[in-house]
Amino acid sequence: MNTLEMSDDELYETGIKVLTDKLGASEVPRFIRQCKSGKGDYSVDRHKLLADQPDIDTIVNRIQDRRAAREAEERARAKRFAASQSEIRRMTDIEISEIGNQVLINKLGAAGFIGFIRICQELNGGYPRDLIENRAEAEENIKLYTASLNFNPKIVEGYIRRGNAYSYIGEHDKAIKDYSEAIMLKPNYAKAYYNRGNVYRDKVNFDKAITDYTKAIELNPDYAEAYYNRGKIYVEEDKYDIAIQDFDMTIELEPKHADAYGYRGSLYRDKGEHDEAIEDFNTEIELQPDDAGAYYERGKIYGTKGAYDKAIDDFSKALKLHPEFTEVYVKRGLAYFRMGRFESAIQDYNKVLELKPKFTEVYAARGIIWLHIKEWKNAKLDLTFARNLKVDVIAEFHKIYESVEDFEQRNDIQLPKDIVVMLK
Repeated sequence: MNTLEMSDDELYETGIKVLTDKLGASEVPRFIRQCKSGKGDYSVDRHKLLADQPDIDTIVNRIQDRRAAREAEERARAKRFAASQSEIRRMTDIEISEIGNQVLINKLGAAGFIGFIRICQELNGGYPRDLIENRAEAEENIKLYTASLNFNPKIVEGYIRRGNAYSYIGEHDKAIKDYSEAIMLKPNYAKAYYNRGNVYRDKVNFDKAITDYTKAIELNPDYAEAYYNRGKIYVEEDKYDIAIQDFDMTIELEPKHADAYGYRGSLYRDKGEHDEAIEDFNTEIELQPDDAGAYYERGKIYGTKGAYDKAIDDFSKALKLHPEFTEVYVKRGLAYFRMGRFESAIQDYNKVLELKPKFTEVYAARGIIWLHIKEWKNAKLDLTFARNLKVDVIAEFHKIYESVEDFEQRNDIQLPKDIVVMLK
């Protein structure tokens, strides 16, 4: 058995089988929970010993005592290792870890043992093995895995990780080649298809991406991220119903997948199913309370439903998290306008133009709001400026009022003639 040539899935499955055979199925979770990255300082004991040097006779006695204790521990360890599964169930976590480590090393070898433990550490929330944080790290990985593949061209995870590094630096064709090599070595390896699908997605080759995601799902029906990424492509292709089905599966497999709720909520909103959309955004916010975008999206739905107080509350929460979220000021300004809170609306539009001076439609919107508080000079300035910037101010006005007469009747305001001319 060459564990270097195994995929991560095969290595993990083999390791679990080895542990189950020795420890029993009920004790395997206890072993896995103990697989965590070390945080201790292993030099502490040595420094303490050097700081308190005993005399030579004491050192000799300690060595003899430790040798005897070590021999006794070796006998006890051998007895524990030979124990039945019923006896193992009564052992401490440390003893189970010791036995599990030994059987893994015996079966998988040192390299396989290290690989299995790293997988378990990631499952326990440890540092993701495939995470690349910068270009320098990606380039270093390319050198590392190229060297290992030159030594043994059958290391499937070498192709996967080098492909990940190529993908990170935008070398998409090289990444695809590496994932394809991994597929040739392991035709039933779902992760290789999934990773290649991600690169095809980045190349905007959606047909091939969907094909790879679908193959990954066929090989691993519980592959939540494959459903999720395929669903996002269906959104790009305006296939909302199929996309919702994929997000349904993502959520079924991973009930805490916040982004899947967000995507599905957006689709429900676009389909006019506002209550379902709000429910999904509620869950997304519960799972990710610091996501400004979720508050923004839910606020837009409340605005569409005419629940302006709730919309403003959500927009304000979004802005607290992301003070330069320009689109939120626009939507909150509109909500203030709908509620007749014209001064607050103007403040929001002022902020929009402070952040994005070229947001030309806002000049027209602010100009229309000035009309409601009879600030004729400011209204004319904004409407004229917007018109000079090629904004159709008449069309913007007619989004709210059917005509000048409609405005005057609904607001009991007589517009100046020069402004009436601008709006007809």
